[in-house]
Amino acid sequence: MASQTYIPIVPLADVPDNGSTAVSAFGRSILICKSHGNVYAVANECSHQQQPLAGGRVRGTFLFCPVHGARYDLRTGMPSGTLTQQAIRTYAARVHGDWIEISESASG
Repeated sequence: MASQTYIPIVPLADVPDNGSTAVSAFGRSILICKSHGNVYAVANECSHQQQPLAGGRVRGTFLFCPVHGARYDLRTGMPSGTLTQQAIRTYAARVHGDWIEISESASG
């Protein structure tokens, strides 16, 4: 099994606790989220109506779309509720020193 390659993407201090920061990596917009000391990385696009997820509320392990409130599990990308059944892409994320690093490989 090949090991994942991580790239430094954003300083840890630049992502507010219970918040998010949008970044560009791997040719895509990715949302870096931080909650209760954990970091997550997901596609910055709601699967409901393809709106950016940046600015959505982060509560525990959930992210809420700022447009219509679709809720996604940051660990798996799976939605809950009735707005969509399509998951959003997740990326492996970790803290290394003072930086958040992500891998193009899926988390989980």
